[in-house]
Amino acid sequence: MEVRCFNLNGSVFDAGSSGTRIHVYTWRTGGGGAKDAFDLVSDDILKIKPGLSAYKDKPAEAGASLRPLLEYARTKIPADKMATTPTFLMATAGLRLVGEQAKDAILRSVCSELSASGVLFRCEWATLLDGRDEGLYGWVTVNYLLDTLYPPAASEPAGIIDLGGGSVQIVFGTPSHASAPEGYTQQLDFGGRKHGIYVKSHLGLGLDAARSALLDLLIARRGEANEKPIRHPCLPKGEALEYKQMTFVGEGEWHRCYKLQLKLFDTSSCPHKSCSFNGSYQPELPAEFKGFSYMYDRTTAIGLLDGVPKQFGSQAMSQADIAQAGESLCALNKQQAATRFSAHQDASKSSNFCGDVAYVAALLSSLGFAPTTKLTMTNKIKDVELVWTLGAMLAKSAELAGSSASGSLFTINFVLGVMLLVALIYCFCGRQSGGTYRSAGKK
Repeated sequence: MEVRCFNLNGSVFDAGSSGTRIHVYTWRTGGGGAKDAFDLVSDDILKIKPGLSAYKDKPAEAGASLRPLLEYARTKIPADKMATTPTFLMATAGLRLVGEQAKDAILRSVCSELSASGVLFRCEWATLLDGRDEGLYGWVTVNYLLDTLYPPAASEPAGIIDLGGGSVQIVFGTPSHASAPEGYTQQLDFGGRKHGIYVKSHLGLGLDAARSALLDLLIARRGEANEKPIRHPCLPKGEALEYKQMTFVGEGEWHRCYKLQLKLFDTSSCPHKSCSFNGSYQPELPAEFKGFSYMYDRTTAIGLLDGVPKQFGSQAMSQADIAQAGESLCALNKQQAATRFSAHQDASKSSNFCGDVAYVAALLSSLGFAPTTKLTMTNKIKDVELVWTLGAMLAKSAELAGSSASGSLFTINFVLGVMLLVALIYCFCGRQSGGTYRSAGKK
């Protein structure tokens, strides 16, 4: 049966550590079912490099860097709807690390550019995204697409690990009656289905930040011997790099690399009844986890287990599977690694792959995953790319509609008032919620 509905648009700029991408979302409202107020139609994406953090020494130029993304948005949103399409920019861990003065100057430049661009934008909508919110939005994105948020969902929501460049987030469901130290849990309500959530963001332990931390550790460990050059077990043989006026040469030795990566995680003490690392509380892990962002990019995307790189897809694996494949990967010298990954989109970074894979394995071990526990590395569900921005769009739409927070970060309880706040396109819906979505755009 056909029902009357509306199509709405909204945009989110994801200002990450390695680049900035725009997500132009289109969704239906008024179609009935659990997703009556937000039934995703499409996610159109474009990414540019470098990220906003690259402008720390020239912050006045940061806003202008967004112009290609704005032009892309104009190709996806009807011209007469641009002025009423809400647009948000949220910067993640990379911008947290440039310092307060540079960060504020970059956001001022962004505010000036977006305010003059013709979209519906307010300067307070350009923000530095808190790591907890980034984790929560990522969890919402995954479980919205898995149809586990709203009643009458039969299965429990999946936990997520979102490994970025500057930070890593782990979020999963916990019993509503479970006790936890303050600041680690969140209560969310989706259409009457309540969720108790554990959420933790580990700043400085994203993949790019961890590479630098490992180099600093090797410098500190060289001791009185004043070793020159410094031998690096995570770089392939034949590779050399300069860092802080130091020269590092590769050894390509998995076991030493993995043990070195473990040094980044302090699991020696726990001030709580249960911990992961660095004194952070963490309750018992659930059965199902989805790993995305770099969790996918340094496993399935490079064909780690089977030698078949996949730009998009899903693959189940355990920490032991990763370690076994990583040992073979680290045995490749610089030229062999370059040849194996010559057709990969990250071919220029192939010398990092040994250390990156060892870091993923060390991270999973330090988070408490048993060696044989399987989790799914993926970057798409229902043809929608996994990124926290979809969860952010859900939350911001609810806020614009005036929904009550009720003590939580957000309560997804959309009302038809959202139609007064964004562009409306009259249409007819021929289906109920839960169909296949469209994700498009250049990466």
